[in-house]
Amino acid sequence: MRRFETIDDDHYLYHCPETESRWLRVTLLTVRTGDESPAERLKTFFESRENVIVEPQTGNLVSISEKDSEEDGDRIRLYYWMVANVVPPDLIREAVFSYAVLSDRINDDETRQTVRLVGQLVSRATLGPSV
Repeated sequence: MRRFETIDDDHYLYHCPETESRWLRVTLLTVRTGDESPAERLKTFFESRENVIVEPQTGNLVSISEKDSEEDGDRIRLYYWMVANVVPPDLIREAVFSYAVLSDRINDDETRQTVRLVGQLVSRATLGPSV
């Protein structure tokens, strides 16, 4: 059985316990832009980030990265997708998705396919007023 937890108002955790190898975390951020236009502020958010793409279906800006780390003595690979878009009239919403995989499983075909699928799906996240 899959498990979904709310850690607090802006942090969520999803995992499939029987796999013991993968965790998806989501952090949701909303920023009011004030004097700066939302488009300008969004551009500023992503200026210093690498590997930024524009998702064609949603117009979301997506920054993709990964890093090796350790959690509770286990070596893991963390995959990150920072997904953001303008919400008129004066908001920016950003969802930061991280997907943790045990290091010894990062080259498994299933893991590679899952990372690719998660990346495609989270890049298309709807960040509009209904979120």
